[in-house]
Amino acid sequence: MKCDRRSAWLYLLPLTCLFLTCVASVQAQKIRVEYNKKQDFSGFKTYSWMKQSANSHPFMVMDIMGEVDDQLQSKGLTKTTGNPDLLVNAYGALDGSLNVSYDVNVYAMPGLDGPWWDEGNPGAIGHGSAAVLIDKGTLVIDVVERSAKKLRWRGVAQANIDPDQQEKSLEIIEKAIIKMFKQYPSK
Repeated sequence: MKCDRRSAWLYLLPLTCLFLTCVASVQAQKIRVEYNKKQDFSGFKTYSWMKQSANSHPFMVMDIMGEVDDQLQSKGLTKTTGNPDLLVNAYGALDGSLNVSYDVNVYAMPGLDGPWWDEGNPGAIGHGSAAVLIDKGTLVIDVVERSAKKLRWRGVAQANIDPDQQEKSLEIIEKAIIKMFKQYPSK
């Protein structure tokens, strides 16, 4: 069967459009995960959420927490209200930039520039600050070793999110969380 140029273009045009759409959506979302690969995560069995502050998008917060719960549980961790091995903290900025402060009694929150550990000393942590600036469209998930009060794993997602399109925004956020936790150490 002989194919002319015009029919070849008609065949390739939908595939090209699909490819460009996929590339654009991948480029619109940046995922960065940081943790010390020498850290042994096998001793961490339980987790709990840190107290979340009031938020102007409570349903989005609930969705984020639910997706993170799903991902941590798929890694073999159990959510508890007792004394967990790990504490989980999620924070982000949807409508504009945001300063997030931390409680030094829980952990020292390093800035987002990372890396925040010292390869020579896996227990060391970079300098924390009283507040971290979160740019619009950024979601940060910190996993902290409760007893040591040290950050052990961090996922950062940056995407173009439109607060007026909540369903689409939630879909983008959920996909970002799934991508982050693909890089969470398995037991």
